[in-house]
Formats: sequence, structure tokens, C-alpha cells
Amino acid sequence: MTSWAPSRFAGLAPSLVLTAFLALAGCATGPSQPPAPISTGQPRVEPERETVDRGDERRGSVHDSAILADVNGMPLPKPGRFTPEYLQGRDIVRAGVLLPFSHPNANVRAEAEGMLAGIEMALFDHADQEFVLLPKDTAGSQSVAVEVAHEAQREGAEFFLGPLFGSNVAVLNTDMALAGMPIVGFSNDRTVAGGSTWLASITPEEEVRTLVEYAVSRGIRQFAYFGPQSDIGSRIQSALQFHVQMAGGSLVSSAYYPAGEGSPTSEAQYLAKSINQASANGRVAVLIPERGTQLRRVAPLLAYYGVSRSVKLMGLSGWNDPGIWREPSLSEGWFVAPPQADLQAFESRYRRIYGQAPSSLASQAYDAAALAMQLAKDGELDREELTERDGFYGLNGLFRFAPDGTSERQLAIYEISSEGAEEIQPAGQSFEPDIG
Repeated sequence: MTSWAPSRFAGLAPSLVLTAFLALAGCATGPSQPPAPISTGQPRVEPERETVDRGDERRGSVHDSAILADVNGMPLPKPGRFTPEYLQGRDIVRAGVLLPFSHPNANVRAEAEGMLAGIEMALFDHADQEFVLLPKDTAGSQSVAVEVAHEAQREGAEFFLGPLFGSNVAVLNTDMALAGMPIVGFSNDRTVAGGSTWLASITPEEEVRTLVEYAVSRGIRQFAYFGPQSDIGSRIQSALQFHVQMAGGSLVSSAYYPAGEGSPTSEAQYLAKSINQASANGRVAVLIPERGTQLRRVAPLLAYYGVSRSVKLMGLSGWNDPGIWREPSLSEGWFVAPPQADLQAFESRYRRIYGQAPSSLASQAYDAAALAMQLAKDGELDREELTERDGFYGLNGLFRFAPDGTSERQLAIYEISSEGAEEIQPAGQSFEPDIG
């Protein structure tokens, strides 16, 4: 059983008090640049890059913008440790929030703003009055990420929430001036974890592990991969191969196609032949790590080329999309995703406050911030507390950090039907003791 008392973090979804609701409602349409420092005591009133890196432009603006005020008229931090006037003489905890608010890609900018909104919600739900956020714009640039991290450090940040991209997390890990500064990052690249860096994201490797374990529990021992030839596609295929082998199964075939290609017919034909041959030895589960329109293009190809109806199609959390559930080829397919009850409540609150749906990572940002705020009430993020083996319960379910900085999660399994998607295996409510 999970012991909640030692974790100091048992639930993440209490209702906002009226004052917090009004304060956050006023922030719903804030500027794309990072806002002024935020605290509970005084509320404020890496995809493909579309253009060239704005690193030089952003670096030039850092010092200029620190002179007066932001576009809302809020005073910007003066040199030295930032302490709001109303908190003078009190012990406060400061957290730097490193996100790409001015990234050239509009989708990334929207994600960064959504994540900051999730962090603000956690601030009002879980932080003491003496907690201050210092949002900093990394612009998606490694050089800017280092610069603004130093800026936050000079202003008194005890730890960082972010960055978003693995390359930015990695460069902070190599900066000697930042050595030992705890980082709770949002990259899903497990290779940048470790040392004082913890990744709060849900990684594809964790999703694959959960899917494979469930499929094996249902008697499936043979697996196949059908996905894009890309860095993330290769990671997912490698994770599938590893977890299948660990479970005593076999990966009978893998078919890669150029990323983004609309209809990889030759690859589908090759894979269908391999799967049909393997089906003579038992059922086969095929992992297709696509989403949206591309998934609707790819999934029907296997049936078109004669794959047996006994073959089980599987997907990652990108399948958690009502827009794809009516695709006939996905009927009875399985996908993995966090438990939905708390996420649905979070989405309702977010819509009420900000007037729009949360970004895809807003709830993960909320979970990471809420945990950090709870554990840092004594002024620091302690490694022993972060690696509490019983874990922590968040909007996205139960999770815990491994000593290597990666996270382990308890996820749910869903099956697609004509009625939508039904949860067929709830997320686990506890962890086995061992973690590595």
C-alpha cells in the first residue's frame, strides 16, 4: 500500500477559493512574453522551428526589459534576490519557471503559456503565501536558457520548473554555475535526467511498458511495430523491443515509414505479410505510435492488406482523442493514458478560469509544481523526499521519481468501441517497493 503521510502530497485537485479564481481569471489573456514574478500574496492583474533562432534578439532584450516594467505595468525584478515589498523580512521560497514563451513556433508558445497557467493554478492550490514564481523566457534556445537560468539564480531561485526541451535541460546540466540547482524538467527524453535533474513528463517508454504488460497479461506474446522513421519512432520501437523481451515475448517484425508520409503502402504490405505468418503461432499486437489524421491514414492499411481480425492494434496516449475513435480499423484497439477522472475536473476548472481548454502539458506542469511546492516548504527540494518510493498522487495518477531522475507512473488501459473509449484496466494505486 502507498503511504501518503511521508510524501506530504496526497491530492492535487481541491477547489479554488473565490479570491484565487478571480485573480487567475484576470490572467486568462496575458501577453506572450513571461509575466512579472507571481506569488500567492499579490496575484498579477522542441518541434520544428518556423523561423531562425531568436536567441540574439532575446539576449538583447533581457537587460533592457529589466529596467522598467512589463507590458502590464508590473515592476520587473531589480538586480539581486527578488523579494516583493509585502514579503520583506520574511523567509520566502523562489522558483524559476523556464519555458519558451517567445519560441518561433506558435504551438510551442501556446504550450508554454498553458503550462504556466497550470503552474499558477498549483500555486494557489498548494503554495504558502511566502512562495514566489520567477517566470523566465528560454525562447527555446540553449544559450538563452542558460542566461535566464543565471538570472533566476541571481534573483534567488532555489530550484527550476522547466525547461521544456531536452537540449535545454542538457545544457543547464553542464553549466558549472548552476551545478546542484534542482531542476524539475518537462522533457520526455530520459537521457537528460540524472544528477539534480528530475523529469516530470510522461515518457513514451513508460507508456510502452504499461501496454506490453497488459497485453502479456491477456495472453499475447507476439508484437510488431508500425511507425515513423524518426528519433521518437526509434525510441518507441526500442522500448517495445526491450519490454517485450523482458516479458518473455518476441518482436516478430518492425516496419518504419518516412515520418509524416500520408500512406505508407509498401511498408504496410510488408508488415501485414509478416504478421499473418506469425499469427499461426498465436495472437499478435501491433503498436502504432501515431495520432490524429496520420493515424486514420495508417491504421486501415493493415486491414486492407489482409491482416487477420484477431490482430490487436495498440497505441500510446495520442490515441486518447475522440476524433479518431470512429475509425473502423481502430475498433477494439487498446491505448494507454493517465486516469481521466481528475484530469476532467482539472479541464473544467481550467476552462472556467482561462476560457479555453488546457494545453496538452498543463496538467503535468500542475503536478510538477504542486509537488515541488509541497516539498520545498522548508526552502529546498531534498533528494530523499523526491525519491520517496511510495510515490505521489497527481492529476495524472500515481508517479514517483527513480534515483536516475526519470519517473515511473501508474497508467490506465482503454479500449475503443462504437461508444467511445472504455477503461478496461484502471491505473494502479501503489508501486512495488523496488525501483531502479
